Amino acid sequence: MIKKGCGFSLIELMVVVSIVGILAAVAVPSYSAYIVRANRVDAKEKLSEAMFEMERFATRNRTYTADMTDLGYTANPAISNEGFYQISAALCAGDITVCVTLTATPVAGEYQAVAGEAAITLDSRGAKTGKW
Repeated sequence: MIKKGCGFSLIELMVVVSIVGILAAVAVPSYSAYIVRANRVDAKEKLSEAMFEMERFATRNRTYTADMTDLGYTANPAISNEGFYQISAALCAGDITVCVTLTATPVAGEYQAVAGEAAITLDSRGAKTGKW
């Protein structure tokens, strides 16, 4: 009697490897997009917090400020909680006593910047730009 070998043939192994490759080719870009969206929450939270502080500053001083240290942050521009974004302030069209725009820009070298994420903005009138 001839004893039949056990194990996998090369063809079976190659089929499994190709299926795993196809699944990885689909899953990795989806996961990367998910990470970018999840990290964007960091910018949204910091923009909302900074706008609250900006409105409080404007109520007390009758003007907005372009210096984030006036709002109690340690640096200008301020860094978001997770460190993915820099938050800066600038005047809207016209006078800074009337309107201010806060911009969240991805920090160079962090995943958001490497993934090509664009800046998002929020102004004191409530207008938002970017991927909110």
